[in-house]
Amino acid sequence: MNAQFQLLHGAALGALVAAALTAAPGAARAQSDSACHLICGPTLALNVISNTSHILGKPKVRSLATGLEHELPSKTNLELQIFVSAKTAVPRTLVYMTAQWLPTAKATANPFTEYTASEIGESTITANIPSLSFGAQGIAVDAKETHGYFTLAGYVGDLFSQAARPSDERAFTHKLDIGAAATINPFASLPKKSALHSVYALVVLDAVMSGLPKAGDEVPKGERVFVTSAHNESLLVGLGAPIFPWF
Repeated sequence: MNAQFQLLHGAALGALVAAALTAAPGAARAQSDSACHLICGPTLALNVISNTSHILGKPKVRSLATGLEHELPSKTNLELQIFVSAKTAVPRTLVYMTAQWLPTAKATANPFTEYTASEIGESTITANIPSLSFGAQGIAVDAKETHGYFTLAGYVGDLFSQAARPSDERAFTHKLDIGAAATINPFASLPKKSALHSVYALVVLDAVMSGLPKAGDEVPKGERVFVTSAHNESLLVGLGAPIFPWF
């Protein structure tokens, strides 16, 4: 982790109390600007997402067993995300916190016991380790400007997820996470009491900018060496709805 990221991480944790990939239009409407002193009351949403990794380039690795080089493929997994956000006294600014996990992701070995699927008599091992994000979001297009139908925002945050570099001293490490998020609420014109009124679609382009393997890193140990440095730009598409408050 470089000095610039440590500075950003420290500032983020000191100033923020929440995280996520996108803010629901209903959540943005739930708080009154006049009620905000520093951070408004939070809203909570559930997002169900299709997460596709390595959409802008795949890192190349060399197998230690065969010496052959290949690119890591893109993978699409189901992602479930709990998203907490809060408007702030700064116009067009939210703070957020998310907890997310990939219930369909697969791994070659259990990251904690290090036993492989074949050693425990299974075909695959599920890589369902949760991660957390904390950050701030700047709103470029607010729901009020589109009568509740559309929002567009950029965000920067701290992703706290499973370690990925040989030099990592902890099982989970902090990573710089940036991206852009759009939400579409096709049912904004329905009455607020309607069950569909607050349901939204979301599209997110997310990039993890630090904490990933560099060229020459052997990860997993004894299995492969990275020929090119890893970077992960992911496309997330899904549906969501606020859980509290509903309106």
